[in-house]
Amino acid sequence: MLIANRYETLDTSDRGGMGEILYCKDLHLQRKVVIKYLQYGVGSRRLLDEQKALSNLRSKHVVQLYDLVNIPGVGSDNPAIVLEFIDGEDLQVGSYSINQEYLGIIWQISCGLSDIHSQGIVHRDIKPNNIKIDNEGIVKILDFGLSRNDSEAETKSIIGTPIFMAPELWGNKTIAFDSSIDVYAFGVTCLALLNENPPSRLKQNPPRQPSWKVFSKSFVGFPEEITDMIYRCLAEDSHDRPTMQEIQVLLQKHLLKDRHRAVVVLNGTPNILDRKNRRISLTASVGNITIDYDGLIFTVTTVAGSVYMNNKAISAGTIIPGSCVLTFGDSSSRVFVTFDVSNPEVMP
Repeated sequence: MLIANRYETLDTSDRGGMGEILYCKDLHLQRKVVIKYLQYGVGSRRLLDEQKALSNLRSKHVVQLYDLVNIPGVGSDNPAIVLEFIDGEDLQVGSYSINQEYLGIIWQISCGLSDIHSQGIVHRDIKPNNIKIDNEGIVKILDFGLSRNDSEAETKSIIGTPIFMAPELWGNKTIAFDSSIDVYAFGVTCLALLNENPPSRLKQNPPRQPSWKVFSKSFVGFPEEITDMIYRCLAEDSHDRPTMQEIQVLLQKHLLKDRHRAVVVLNGTPNILDRKNRRISLTASVGNITIDYDGLIFTVTTVAGSVYMNNKAISAGTIIPGSCVLTFGDSSSRVFVTFDVSNPEVMP
């Protein structure tokens, strides 16, 4: 069958919870695509919501919308959307262990969700089955049929996949919600990728946050600040959950552990901070400072005399940002030093 005089159907098809999937070849661009239309009896808003969400999104970690078409049907045409074909597999529950690969996977999910939320969109159905990893190792978030714009994020019925649904979605009246429900689902997804048998509290309706003792057993060997961040995703009060941007920044910091390199030139001499040289001491006639690198951040450990960072006085414990100016002295004899950190790109 030829659709829109462009898309030739292939021999395979699929069916989701509410949609029919046709795998096709785009004869113009010579590539595989997916055409999705709704099953009979499913409200047309599902497809419209997906179209509206994806038309506003440009993210490496979100499936792309290519085209809108109509598929000939009995009595009338069926509206359909043409999507990016992702040659890969769904993320599988219980298929990961605590390691760098797992950290990279959940970081990519956080990147996609951060991009989604930055456009004012709530996905509303985040779970492993709606996330694929392609043959190049890139994670893609799919299925925006339940998505909502922040300005219209409310529901009158319980819709979603139970164990991934935040507690506030289980009311019996009109429920307003926001992007924090995706944060909750992200937390459950992180746990589900490690453990096929989630804590019993998460199976209740509405769910309850597991105890820290039970939850943390699945994350033995992970940095505690990451485990704590994921745990807070499951907070019963949505206001206690972190944002996806905060999660993305934290995970990225750990993916770059021991890969930073800072260069400080004082009196013509370069001083380098990296995993091989964890500490430098800088001394000028009006002050001195010692900076340590722990693999994640650069921290002032000792300071004496008049030393400033971007014109603000600093003290032991001050964290040095990736780019700043250190100033020694507060008179005409001041010495200025630039502190620059090279950050390698985070790759999946």
